[in-house]
Amino acid sequence: MTAYCFFDVREITDQAKVDQYLAGVFATVEHHGGRYLVLGGKVDLVEGDWQPVYPVIVEFSDRQQAQRWYSSSEYQPLKALRVAATRSNAVILEGAAPELDNSSGPVPSKSPAEVYDDMFVPALFRQWGPIVAEAARMKDGDRVIDVACGTGVLAFAALDRVGPRGMVVGLDPNPDMLAVARRRSNRIDWRQGSAEAIPFADASFDAVASQFGLMFFTDRVAGLREMARVLKPGGHLAVAVCDSLERSPGYAALAELLERLFGSRVAEAFRAPFLLGDAEVLRGLCAEAGMDASVERRQGTVRFSSIASLVSTERACVWTLGGLLDRRQFERLLEEAELALGSFRTADGSVAFEMPALLATVRKPQ
Repeated sequence: MTAYCFFDVREITDQAKVDQYLAGVFATVEHHGGRYLVLGGKVDLVEGDWQPVYPVIVEFSDRQQAQRWYSSSEYQPLKALRVAATRSNAVILEGAAPELDNSSGPVPSKSPAEVYDDMFVPALFRQWGPIVAEAARMKDGDRVIDVACGTGVLAFAALDRVGPRGMVVGLDPNPDMLAVARRRSNRIDWRQGSAEAIPFADASFDAVASQFGLMFFTDRVAGLREMARVLKPGGHLAVAVCDSLERSPGYAALAELLERLFGSRVAEAFRAPFLLGDAEVLRGLCAEAGMDASVERRQGTVRFSSIASLVSTERACVWTLGGLLDRRQFERLLEEAELALGSFRTADGSVAFEMPALLATVRKPQ
């Protein structure tokens, strides 16, 4: 969920130190995927008695990212300058997403890409970025590409590993996904394009990776061949896919419920992301693409704030249930899901269950 660092600079006591602070702070914010929304400006008091003097607002993709920036080693000396040179207040604010309307799903003004980024990323996908980046052996100074990058979860993890001397490309066919990603950072080269036709020369990258995208490639073998083509000899490739539905008990229960309530067409649409959840199938695809891959299972966890949030988010997802359920069907699904998924509810009302992934890794021969 999007978070904001809000600073209210009440007084400047040492302008020279503030100038030093400003000379370095922008690069640290950008490195951690943040962006400035407000940097000063005229303030008009319209209600109450609070009036910021010099407001500054910095946006991050979530509270953890904001905290990482605020606590980072590169920001600490700059923070010391600001604290010494100003009298100010600062807070990190997690922006509460609009409540999901249980009768009609998520607020319709949000695009599918925004629903994905606001709901699926924190609930499921963010945890995998560092894992896949590590599996691809990304290191300081590397040139890397995230294929089917979505809103950039893996690309941002890659940026942390390659550092200022490295370079990260995020490639995705969906312009709405890329629009959300671009709001986070301009340090990543966001490109629109397909995995089957990667717009780079042979041997362009030290590492190539894809996180939960292969299942949706138009031609999976062609996409894998392209990923191998742009990888340098000696470089590493990593691809993560959802493991079998049976190994994800919460989603398996939801699939069974959908089958019982609405039949196989709806249930199969929901099961689509899990179709590559077989190590031999994944290894076979890599072999068809000319790669000898190692495949391992890695554990992950799905976490939503409530059963209603999980179901509403899935209903809004254009890649699974989007457009398949009318309002009355959705109301019935919400009611039935409270019982069918009740065993996964935690003490605070949230819902959590395991969802492992299969991770295929390849080292391209020299």
